[in-house]
Amino acid sequence: MPLFDTHVVVDWSARSTPSPARPSKDAIFWAVVRDGVLQAVDYARTRAAARTQLAQLIAQEQAHGRRMLLGFDFAFGYPAGVAKTLTGQDSALHLWDWIAARVEDADDNANNRFAVASQINRAFPGVGPMWGRPDAWDYPDVPPKKSARHGDHPADQRQTERFAVGAKSVWQMAYAGAVGSQVVLGLPTVKFLRDTTGAVVWPFDTDLRVPDADVVIAEIYPSLLQAQAHASQGQTEVLDAAQVRVLARAFADLDQTGALAPFFTPKAPDPDSVAQEGWIFGTGPDLSLKHAVSTAQVSHAPL
Repeated sequence: MPLFDTHVVVDWSARSTPSPARPSKDAIFWAVVRDGVLQAVDYARTRAAARTQLAQLIAQEQAHGRRMLLGFDFAFGYPAGVAKTLTGQDSALHLWDWIAARVEDADDNANNRFAVASQINRAFPGVGPMWGRPDAWDYPDVPPKKSARHGDHPADQRQTERFAVGAKSVWQMAYAGAVGSQVVLGLPTVKFLRDTTGAVVWPFDTDLRVPDADVVIAEIYPSLLQAQAHASQGQTEVLDAAQVRVLARAFADLDQTGALAPFFTPKAPDPDSVAQEGWIFGTGPDLSLKHAVSTAQVSHAPL
């Protein structure tokens, strides 16, 4: 029996204005696969709209007694030591509370992410660890360039990112491939969904075990199947949409054969730090999502 009836993968965005009405890159997309069948690839112009629609989707699946895996494509934690410095607790969930209490994110996507990044940087000696902002933006505590940082800072990457080739550091707030802004503006949403729906977050609520819950939220990395997304991208399909579609279908197809469960139990080199840092679902020293997909009957066809 599969672990889940419904598999959902979300590509988040840190835009400061609403995304275009027509589905466009660097916006919010999510794919829904139910009972192994792709239902839809949805698009939201704002984080507020996405949060509302995803909460409704969770409620719908719960009402029908369907178990659901919900993946988001941003880091759920920061390198070891950060949570303790900012909150006094070695817990990513405490850090979620800290960030959510400080983030202001309006219905039109206007937000204060660089003000929050400034607060984080001021908690550490010197300049940094967060970096990357336009020169004209008046946030002196966030250096425009990585090379401008100095002081005693946490590591640039978490242990899980050793097994996700190409994953960017959570400290980079802007420029090509940056993920730092998505983390700051994404964590309040996963906290909201956890707090309001009864969902559990892997691995913070479950440890590195197969969860026994109706709704499981996990951190994912669509680029693990980047080649498959490019190969199956429809002629007019936005790559972000292809990525969530491919990954959601891969999770569903692997789940049908029992091949999804091992990804909940990776052999983390330092299990004690996972409660602070989190873990990318589908990675590990003993695991390869790409290999699992290549040996399974996984469909990548466009909707």
